[in-house]
Amino acid sequence: MSILPTPFLKSFVGFDELFDELSKLSEQKPNSYPAYDIIKCDDQNYEIKIAIAGFGQNDLEVVLENDFLSVKGKKNIHDRTEEILHKGIATRSFEKRFTLGPTIEIVDAILKDGILSIKLFKNQSKKILKKIQIKKQ
Repeated sequence: MSILPTPFLKSFVGFDELFDELSKLSEQKPNSYPAYDIIKCDDQNYEIKIAIAGFGQNDLEVVLENDFLSVKGKKNIHDRTEEILHKGIATRSFEKRFTLGPTIEIVDAILKDGILSIKLFKNQSKKILKKIQIKKQ
């Protein structure tokens, strides 16, 4: 369990794994490849744009598992027969993971001009309100 010395966090119960994960993330170097933007279009629509020049539709995979969006890219360059004199364009494999809120849905993924745009929608009707019954003993 991580120890976070703030009175605010003392009111959270059952979040030990989350706080441990946040501690690990704060110690890691950020992976900036490929570059991306997260855009809030309005209160319900968001967009993630990832710069992936050189990757085609068949080189990419977009997967939503639970609340995690994973974008993977793998370029097969073994088929090339020409000799590369200088390699300056990055086409290495990558995986970007984004944590989405429980009400976020993926609407679309579009690849255009080297930019992968993933459209997201915040479904307000997906919110869950649960009243807990108090039992008397």
